[in-house]
Amino acid sequence: MRHPARENRPDGPLSRVSLCRAFRIPFLCLFVFFVAIPARAFDKLIDSPMYKAPATPGPEIVTVFPKDALPLWLKAFERPGAEAETRCRIADAVVRARQRRVEGLEVFIAPFRAAVDQPDQHPTVRLAVARALVALEARDAAPSLLRIAWAGGAEMRNTVEPALARWDYRPAREGWLERLGDPETPSWSLVLAIRGLAAVGEAKAVDRLRAIVISAAASGQLRVEAARALGALRSDGLEADAGRLADDLTPRGLVARLAAASLLHRHRSDPAVRLLQRLADDEEPSVAVVAITRLLAIDPKLILPALDKVLASQDANVRSLGVDVLFRQPTEKHLRLLADRLDDKHADVRVKAGRFLHELAKKKELRDRVIAEAMRVLNEDEWRGQEQAAILLTQLDHKPAARRLVELLVSDRPEVLVTAAWGLRKLNVKETRDGVVDYIKEAAPPLLAGSGGPKKVPLEVLDHQLSQLNQFLGQQKHARADKLLRDFIPRPGNESGGPESRAAAIWALGLIHEGKTDSELAGQLKGRLNAGTASPQELPQVRRMCAITLARLGAKEALPSLRLYCADRKPSADDPVKNACGWAIGKLTGETMLAPETIQRTQGDWFLKPSR
Repeated sequence: MRHPARENRPDGPLSRVSLCRAFRIPFLCLFVFFVAIPARAFDKLIDSPMYKAPATPGPEIVTVFPKDALPLWLKAFERPGAEAETRCRIADAVVRARQRRVEGLEVFIAPFRAAVDQPDQHPTVRLAVARALVALEARDAAPSLLRIAWAGGAEMRNTVEPALARWDYRPAREGWLERLGDPETPSWSLVLAIRGLAAVGEAKAVDRLRAIVISAAASGQLRVEAARALGALRSDGLEADAGRLADDLTPRGLVARLAAASLLHRHRSDPAVRLLQRLADDEEPSVAVVAITRLLAIDPKLILPALDKVLASQDANVRSLGVDVLFRQPTEKHLRLLADRLDDKHADVRVKAGRFLHELAKKKELRDRVIAEAMRVLNEDEWRGQEQAAILLTQLDHKPAARRLVELLVSDRPEVLVTAAWGLRKLNVKETRDGVVDYIKEAAPPLLAGSGGPKKVPLEVLDHQLSQLNQFLGQQKHARADKLLRDFIPRPGNESGGPESRAAAIWALGLIHEGKTDSELAGQLKGRLNAGTASPQELPQVRRMCAITLARLGAKEALPSLRLYCADRKPSADDPVKNACGWAIGKLTGETMLAPETIQRTQGDWFLKPSR
C-alpha cells in the first residue's frame, strides 16, 4: 500500500541547504544524521496472511551472468582500434558486474592498467578504466592511479584519491602534505588532501591542519574539513584551540563553533567535556549535533543537564540524539519521555522511539511500564502517536489494546486506520469481532460502490483496511460475518474494484466454511474464477483466493475450471492463479503439483553479450 508522504524534511531553524549556503560547505561535509537513514518500509509491516496460507510457491528464479560474456568483453576491449566509447562502456560494465558480485573480473586488471599507462589514451577511457580499477580493488595498480590522479583534474582525483587513502598507499601522503602547504592549491584539491591524510592517520599533517582551522582567511568549508581531520588525528591537546573557537557566539561564528566541536571528536578530558556540554547547548543544530554525539559516546549521563532542551529542539537530528539518551538511561521518567517521542513530528524520530521501546520491553522489569506508556499515547488524540503506539502494542501482543484499536478504525488518517486494522488482526481478540463487523457494514458499501469511504478516505486506503479486517474475521471463523463477506464477491463496476478486501473476504469465507458443502457459494466463486477474460476482467488476487476457497469447500464440481488454468500441474514463476489452482486440485484429488524447478534467467541488460 502506498501511504501519503510523511514529514521527512529538515525542521530546524537552519536547514541543511541554508547551512551549506551560510559558509559554502557541501552536504557531505556536514554531520547530518538522517542522510543515512532509509525511509521506513511500511508495506513490509502491514502483511497479509492470505498470501502465505496456503503457500503456493512457484519455481525459484535465479538470475545468472551471461556465459562467455567476460571473454567477449576482454576481446572487444583489447581489439586494436577499438573505439573510445566501446572501451568506456566495457569499463562501466565491469564496474556494474563487480557490484553484482560477478566472479572472474580480475582478468581485466592487467589490460585496464595498461590502458591507464598508455600515453595517448583518450581522457574519457582513462577515467572509466580508473573507476573500474578502483571498483576491482586493484591495489597493484596504485602507482599508475597515483600518477594519473596527480596529472588529472577534479573528476579523476575524486575517483582515485579516496581509494588510495583507503588502501593507505604511502606515496600519496607526500603529495597531500605538499598541497596543504601550497597557497595556490584549489579548495577542492585541498579537501581531498585533508580527507586522505585523516584517513591514513598522518601525524605530520597536524600543524598544517591546525593552521587552516584557526585561520580566519580560510573558507568555512576548509576550516571545518581541517577540524574534522584534526579531531580524528588527535585525542588530546586541542582543548585550548577549541575553547577560543567556541567563544565566537555571533552568527558569523557558526563555522568556528562547528570547528570547535569537530576538534574534540576523540577528546574526553574534563575541560573537553565541559566545552562539549557548552556546545551541545548551541542554538545552531549543526553544532549541537556534533557536540551531543561526542558526549553520547563518552557517557550519556553527560547530556542529562540539557536533555529537556535537546528533546524540545526544533531540529529532528538533535531530538533523535535525545532519544538515544533516553534509551540508554531508561528511568521511569525517561520511559515516559521516550513514549512522548512516539508522537514526534518527524517520522524517523518517532519510529526510532518505537523501536527502542520495543527493545526495552524485552527486559522483564521494564515491560509493564513500557506498555502503560504506550497505552497512554494510544489513548491520546494525536495521529502520529496513535500509529506508533498501535504498532508497538501489537508487536508486544498486548491484547487489551484491541478495544482502543476498534475505536481508531474510524480515524481519518490512513496511517492510523490501516495500522489499527492490522493490529486487530494480529492481536486476534475474540471480543472485538462484533465491533469489526459493525464497522465493515458501514464502511464497505461506499468502497464496493466506488464512491469513497465514510470520511472520504481514499478507496485504496479503505481497501487495505478492510482487507485486514476481513482476514481477521476469517481467522476467527466468525459465522456472523458470513453474509457480510459474501457481499464482497461480485465484481464492482468501479475502476479499482477493492481488490485486496474482496480477495480477503473470499479467503475468509474459505476458513469459515472449510469442509462444508455450500453449492451457492461455490457457484459464485467458480464464476469469479472463470471471469479472467470477462469485462470488467476479474482481478488476479480475487481469482487466486477463489481457487483456494473452492478447495476448502470441497467443491469438486469446480475441478474442470481449476484444471483449465493448471493443465500441466507445473508451478508457474509469474502466474499465482495457476499455482493456486494447482494447490486446489491437489487438495480435492490428492494429485500434487510437480516439484518447483529452479529457473535460470540470464541477465540481459548488458550492452555486449554472447549471441547464443
